[in-house]
Amino acid sequence: MSYLAEDDEEKYKRQFAKYLENGITEDNIEEMYETAHQNIREDPSFKPTDKKKPAAGEKTKRYHKVKLNLKQRRNKVEQKKAAFARAQE
Repeated sequence: MSYLAEDDEEKYKRQFAKYLENGITEDNIEEMYETAHQNIREDPSFKPTDKKKPAAGEKTKRYHKVKLNLKQRRNKVEQKKAAFARAQE
């Protein structure tokens, strides 16, 4: 962390933006982890956090594509062929 700060300041700020936003520097990062481990050793029981649920009607992100059937896949290929042929003209 300190090496990158000395070598390339802009890359350091980009890579450790969340740390800097929360006031964590290379001087106090070890201290932060030590207190976290100490708190876990004192009470290792699991404490679930409250998850933010989307509001009614709000769409959630879906990252997977919907599968196409055979007819749709062949149609997609035909469209690509037609677009390529138009580009060649």
